[in-house]
Amino acid sequence: MQTNIFRLPLLVLSLTALMAGCKKDDRDINLNLTEVKNLFTPANNIYIKLQPATNQSVSFEWEDAKAEDGSVVLYEVAFDQENGDFSKPFYSMVSDNKGLLNKLTLTHGDLNKIAKLGGADYFQRKKFRWTVMASKGTNVRKAALSAVIDLERPGGFDVLPGDVYITGSSSEGGATLANALKMKQLSPGVFEIYTLLKAGTYKFVDGVSGTPKEFYLFDNAGVLMIGTNGQTTFTGADKVMRIRLDFNNINGSLAEVKEVALWYCAGNTFWFTLPYTSNGVWRKNGATVTYTSMPWGLDERYKYRMVINDGSGDKNIWLNYSTNDSPGQDGQYPHSVPYKTINFAANNGSQWDWSWKFDRNYLTQGAVADFWLSLRGSEAAYTQEYKKQ
Repeated sequence: MQTNIFRLPLLVLSLTALMAGCKKDDRDINLNLTEVKNLFTPANNIYIKLQPATNQSVSFEWEDAKAEDGSVVLYEVAFDQENGDFSKPFYSMVSDNKGLLNKLTLTHGDLNKIAKLGGADYFQRKKFRWTVMASKGTNVRKAALSAVIDLERPGGFDVLPGDVYITGSSSEGGATLANALKMKQLSPGVFEIYTLLKAGTYKFVDGVSGTPKEFYLFDNAGVLMIGTNGQTTFTGADKVMRIRLDFNNINGSLAEVKEVALWYCAGNTFWFTLPYTSNGVWRKNGATVTYTSMPWGLDERYKYRMVINDGSGDKNIWLNYSTNDSPGQDGQYPHSVPYKTINFAANNGSQWDWSWKFDRNYLTQGAVADFWLSLRGSEAAYTQEYKKQ
């Protein structure tokens, strides 16, 4: 019985020490920080007539907040109505570099969307208030002051088209409406097509029967704008073009596609270029497969490079696999759609990375095969593939 009596105080003391240690750890977590004390740019009450098609941007900058323990502070810019107090801002966005910088860069297109969310209609001029929220962990501090930004929205489309097609004498489908080629929707209101243009005229429509709405591109002081009920004239030699339309910001862009080539990674070279055939397809038939022997065997990695010119010089666009390292494909042909889908976002031109892999059991050394890219707007995904003859 004596032994048990002495053990109880020891157990209580141990638990007390443990709890004290936990409390000490809690006290070590320092979330204290100062609020942002100064807003630098844009100037208070600045007026901006938004022109999204020009791709201009506005830089929001402010004085750093300080964490008491010297650690990282994150920032978010909040927008409210002119008389708002930011208790319920209608829009907020983290600063550049994922919230780490005391700067946020917004294009006129971004500001146009913000103004719309804040209740501004087309052609309407409206004032909003912005400030900066600094945070460390769960502690969020609103800046000591705010500023007004005066935005005037451009015109636009009340209803964004769900589908867009290209038609006209200049287009591959000709002037017959039923033969119009479908553009690919990249996001709501944004469309793209890879197609051949020849001398003539072309326009865009939101349907291929009845009396669809019509759109066209026109030059406005060097900026391509989207207009209604007109057509665009194309002159000169035939060219394969990438055409983009953004109905959110009523602008478009044109770029000539000058070349598409298959890059073989182990050889550190291009195997061949692929001629354009029609309707967004590049195809090379009858190419001989010549793998390079590496210490680990015949290497199977490859990808594609596209060369475009939007008027500012030739640019390389690499057509990559969806991740940095694709899985082995031996015995996997024919490929699944997810595997052969083209990733334009990475645009990585390194020798080895972001590449696909051939099925070496199917496409053996010395085999003759056809290779193609399909960038058709009518298909769910842009893809690349090959087939042995």
